[in-house]
Amino acid sequence: MKINYRLGAIIALIAGVIGIVGHFFIFTNWYDVAKTAESAEPGCEILLKFIMPALADFGLLGSVLFLVSAYGFFTVSGWAFPMSVAGIVLALQGSWFLNVPFMAADLPPVYFTLFFPYVLIYFLLMLTVGKLTWKRTLFGMVVGLTYVFTLMNGVASMSRILTVGAPLFTLVQRLHWVSMLAFGVVTCGVLIRAKDWMRILGLAAGLTELVVGIPLAVATAIQLGRFSMFALGPIFSLALVIVFLMPSLWQKLVQDKAE
Repeated sequence: MKINYRLGAIIALIAGVIGIVGHFFIFTNWYDVAKTAESAEPGCEILLKFIMPALADFGLLGSVLFLVSAYGFFTVSGWAFPMSVAGIVLALQGSWFLNVPFMAADLPPVYFTLFFPYVLIYFLLMLTVGKLTWKRTLFGMVVGLTYVFTLMNGVASMSRILTVGAPLFTLVQRLHWVSMLAFGVVTCGVLIRAKDWMRILGLAAGLTELVVGIPLAVATAIQLGRFSMFALGPIFSLALVIVFLMPSLWQKLVQDKAE
């Protein structure tokens, strides 16, 4: 893997500054509003009160890793690109999900102002700095989105537990986060150096999300009479399980032509 260290330093520095400034600005201006917002969907204000600081931690930690990776790029260190991958994985997690409860509470989805720039930074890091192929970059994005959606299902389940106490949500809530952690590891592995044990870990994570996510998707779709956001995690997990079950396809997706 031939790294563009100069460009990597610039992009990582910009990403770190965006995250630090953005999270401080959004949190200090919107936290008090969000945690007291009246919502059409019960539980959003409770969700925002506790999850907003937690995901801000993801975003700020990702920003710190970006700054450290910028130093690594400046000093032409081999660990710089892996550090930037960890940074973007945390940054995307910290800037996506909160838009959902914000919109449910009739508030503007202010975290998209961080999420969309980070999507651009993701592609710049992978394609122009790490010189990954499009197929590997896109596959990493799909695994990363599954990582995001499994966190979303875990958080939404916790919200239902706090507001309505449904036993089904209590049963499965924690396992969404187990899947999330596993998918986070696999995402980093796909983008840095994939090993076969990561494929098996992803298979376990995907099957776990199918087991705990499909019942929630069906139950909430019936209750709401429409497509349930709980279905996103199982849908993406199913697609990945198919990939993980085929070692030859996995190898084609995670290897660059130059490798």
